This record gives sequence, C-alpha cells and structure tokens, in this order.
Amino acid sequence: MKTFNRVLLGLVFLLTVFALPGLPAPFLPEVPVLSPSALRPGMKGYALTVVSGGNIIRFSVEVVSVVPQKGSPRNLILVKASGPVIDKTGGIAAGMSGSPVYINGKLIGAIGYGWNFSDHTLGFVTPYEDMASILSWPEKPVELPTIFALRGEEEQKDEEEKERLKKEEAQKEEEAEGEGQDPPGETGEDDPDEEEGSEELLLEEDRSASSVPLLRREERTALFMDGISSRSARAISSLVGQRGTVPGGGSPGDVPIEMNARLHPGEAITVLLAWGDVSIGSTGTVTAVGKDGRFIGFGHPFLGRGAVNFPVARSHIHSVIPSIESPFKIGSPLKIVGTVTQDRAEGIGGRTGYFTPSFRGLLDFTDSDRGFQQRKGFSMVPDQFMGAKLASAIYTGLLDELWGRTGQGTATVSLTLEGRGLGTGWKRTNMFFSASDIAAAALQETAELLDIVLLNPFAEVYPLGVSLGVTLTEEPRVMYIEGLTVKKDTFAPGEKIDVEVLLRPYRKKQVKKNFQITVPSDAGEYCEILVRGGGIEPLDQTALNQGWKTIGTFRQMFTELSALETGNELILEFNYDSVGKKGPGKERKDSGDPVSKEEQELLSERKARRLKDGTLQIFKSEFVVDGLLRKIVTVKPSGDKNSAAGEESGE
Repeated sequence: MKTFNRVLLGLVFLLTVFALPGLPAPFLPEVPVLSPSALRPGMKGYALTVVSGGNIIRFSVEVVSVVPQKGSPRNLILVKASGPVIDKTGGIAAGMSGSPVYINGKLIGAIGYGWNFSDHTLGFVTPYEDMASILSWPEKPVELPTIFALRGEEEQKDEEEKERLKKEEAQKEEEAEGEGQDPPGETGEDDPDEEEGSEELLLEEDRSASSVPLLRREERTALFMDGISSRSARAISSLVGQRGTVPGGGSPGDVPIEMNARLHPGEAITVLLAWGDVSIGSTGTVTAVGKDGRFIGFGHPFLGRGAVNFPVARSHIHSVIPSIESPFKIGSPLKIVGTVTQDRAEGIGGRTGYFTPSFRGLLDFTDSDRGFQQRKGFSMVPDQFMGAKLASAIYTGLLDELWGRTGQGTATVSLTLEGRGLGTGWKRTNMFFSASDIAAAALQETAELLDIVLLNPFAEVYPLGVSLGVTLTEEPRVMYIEGLTVKKDTFAPGEKIDVEVLLRPYRKKQVKKNFQITVPSDAGEYCEILVRGGGIEPLDQTALNQGWKTIGTFRQMFTELSALETGNELILEFNYDSVGKKGPGKERKDSGDPVSKEEQELLSERKARRLKDGTLQIFKSEFVVDGLLRKIVTVKPSGDKNSAAGEESGE
C-alpha cells in the first residue's frame, strides 16, 4: 500500500500545464455575439443543453423582453422555451444554467434564472457581455512551492511526464488550427421546428454529471452532496450560503484528470468542492469557449467567492426529473478538465488544462465494538478561509455514515498534517467522550486546529494532507477522580510529596494510584495540590492573552499547539506563591518586574519548566479523565529553623 506521502503526491493536483498570466487577456468567443440592445420581442432562436448522457441537443426559445437591472448583470433577457424537449423535462430545468442561447446564429447569453412554483418555460438569460466581463478580473492561482517538489527518481519521472504532456498539447493545438472546424451552434440558420427533439450527437457518450438547481434572482446554486450524512450536508449548505441540496453527484471512485481537454458550448460541467469518496459540487452548462482554453458558464454565481480555484469536471446527465417546484437534472462528475478561476454575479469562468493543488483528506475509521475498519479518502478545494469548517463537516458526515448512528460514545482521534513547511508532519492524539453526539464532539478540536493552521500569518500550507484516525465505541470510557490524599499537611521546601488519587472507571471498581510531586524551594506558606483531568481548568496562554508575548514563527505555532492538554491526561499540580529571602511570609521576591515569571511564559515554556522542577506531573491513561480535587498544604520556607513536622499545629 502506498504511504500517505505517496498518496498525497499522487492525488493532489500537481499537474500545472501552464502558468496563469498576471493580467488576463480579453475573452474572445468562437462565435459571433448579439447585444441585448439589438433584441426585440418575438425574435426566435435556440438553446443548447444536455438532458441525457453527454449529448448536446437544441430546444427553441423566443425573446419576450429585455429587463433592465441595477448593478450587474445590467440587463436580463426574458425568454420562453418550447418544443418536445421542454415538454419532456417539464420546462427549463435546474442544471440548464449556462445553456447558450442563439438568435440568428449569434450568441446572446446563457440561461441563468427561473422561478420555483411558476411557469417553468419562462426564464432569464444573462447577456454574454456581462458574463465575459468576469474573465477580466485578476486571477489568484495557487502556486506549488519548490520545497514540496518530488525527489530522486520520482522527480525525474514527473518532469519527463510534464514535457511529454506539453508536446502532446502543442501537437493537438496545431492539428485543431489546421482543421478549422466550427464549434456547435456557430453555423446555419435557426430552424426551431427541425431542431426540436433531434438529439444531435456533439460529444462522446461516456460522460457523467450532477444537478444544480436553476435559482431565483439573487440566489446562488444549490449543491449536490453524496457520501456524507444529511446533517453534514445541512452544515455545508449553511457554510457556503446555500439553501438545501439536490439529488445526484455520486461517482464510483475518485474523479480522474483529463489532460488536453476541450469543452463545447452546451456541454454539462460540474464545479467541485470535494471529490473522491465524498462528492460536493454543482452542475451547470458551458456557455462559450475561447481559443485559449478559457470558458464561461452558469449565467449566475456558483458561490460568489470571486477569484477562486475550483476544479471543473465533465458531467454525465442521468435524467431530468419534472417537478412542480422546479425540474432538475440528476447526474455525476466524470473527469476533471480544468479549473474555475472566477465565481462572480454574472457567472463562472475558468480554463481547461490548468489543475490546482488540492487538500487531500484521509479517514481511517475503526468501530471497536464490532471490529470494523475502513478507509475513506477525498480531495477538497484549496480554500484557506472555509477549508477547516468544510473538512470538519466532511469528516463528521463520513463518521455518521460509517458508524451508522448518532449518539453517545468515546472517541480516540489522531490528527496528522503533512504539507509545505511541516517536514515529516505534525501529529496530535486526543480522547473525547460525549453523552449525546460523540462524532461532533470529537471533531470540534480538529476544526479549530485546522482553522489555526490554514489561517496562520506565517506561511501558506499548500498542498496540505489531513489524515484522521478515529476509533469509536459506544462504551463510556471515562475515569472519574474520587479522592485526593496526602499523608501530612506541612512540608519543607524541596521535599517530595506522596499523593494518593482514587479513580473509578465508569461503573467499575475504584482503583488507587500513587504519584509524587516536589515542593519548590521558594514556595510560600499556604500552597495547593491539585489533581484534575486534562482540559479541566487547564494551564492557558496567559502571556498571549494578557499581551506579554506573541507567537512569532511557524515552528513556534506548532510548538504551542503540541503543548495543549488532552482529555486522557491525569494532571497533578503544585500551585504556590513565591516568598522573599527574609523568611516566612507572603511577600513576593522583589525582582524589579511587576509581572510574574509565569505570566510572561508561553504555555510550552511553562509546562517544560514545571515538569523539570517537579511541580507538574502529567500521566497518560486509556480513559477520558473527568473531575477535579484540591488540597491545601503548608510549606515552611527555607529560612525557618523549626522543622516542618514540629510546626504542624502552627503558632
């Protein structure tokens, strides 16, 4: 089996065929266009779309009116669709968004909007000139750093493969220019009666797709989601500002890459947020294609996030389902052909042959109650701002599906991060218990840690591999702290204190554990021995919270993350105030600094110092440790000539 690094290197998109330019050139379609100002009510034409498989077919449209808009698009063209195809689908269907509309053989724009519970033969067309304008915005390509280059023989093979692909691409471009073929929809006069119902084969049959609903004005695209639980689907919809989901989107495995692909107007495409054992995305239609490989589509936003890096795939339409609310397509993504680089109000735009790095996620799941194990893998868009929440929701949805339930239980979670600047990787293991929803409780920390890493101010972490090992059981593997005992109440500085702790595993026999902690040489008269579970009144980042220090490097950030407590730790503390050199009392040492040493230490520094001087002990267990107990003891400072034992009664 390949190692995680090989999987990451093999499945992350490391196939940047050409560099993106800094200033995009104007988009030049391969067909003549017609402005909304030239349109009149009653003008007839046709639209291109896919309603089954990968076949592009035509249906008739008629211009009803041009409706001015404030903002962008500046106008929307109201059209009425008709003919056998529309009769069969029940009207303009979700997934037809982006279908190019032609009047007198000229492109006027793309179907972009419709209305629920209405006459589904009516819809708005987004004008071409508005859609094409989105490709004038600057792109934000995700560039791979040389630090993450392949090594040795793998690196050499990768370079050879890139050179071969470049030569093939150049050869195909020369052949295409020599043929001088016109794309579908460019030639011939409009003949709606002849075109209706004639399923003209313009692309290959073996395509696959998903469904995207045609939305009301100002709404974005609804998502298809497959492979995760319904509650995770709702959480993801809320995260990206969507309303509900539509059927479809499933694929038999990971979505492969198609090199040197060429899209066609009217072809079904899917924009992906996640793919692999999980599918999340939306499907619409290609509106126009340029000779440089760029394309526009949808006629409305996907998520409306501006400059993006979202994979785009060919799609296979299984069927169109008529509906009183709104007809919709069902389908699945087939092959990734490029990247959407613009996601704006007027539509989406991007280019074929360019593949961005992605986040790669793995889940190794174990159900210890039934001895079941399974691995799931997925890729995800490289979006640092929503990446942590999206990944966490996907992992939660996978756990729900694999465990087959939602409810109480105990989880052991091992999180491993690999990527740029992480060397051999960073790993953290923790235990969690929940009486109501262990999957959500167990992954809350993962979401928080990923958010810190992805939004860190020091360095990009692309590409990133996130490996999660989760072991679940319905059994409450919790151990409660029930007693804290020391043999006497008064101690001398430097003395070792024997501590007995009573512990009870859930509904099992009580057990005793003996520990030892050290009295520091500068301890004040009244001190505290504290025993607690990890994460209960934890040592915190006082220096950060109060502004005495800051984390200044990428490495230091991970050092502090590694210092965080875990739920399966039993923690013993000796807490005290230091005293002056003149003898017993409660005076603090006059160091000239009004802020104590502890307040100026980062968490990792404080833990290391206290572990070294013996005032902190941490013991790992196989249970989630719950509870907290304290005991006050007396310490006679070093300047006191009387023995600690002899002064137990006090003065």
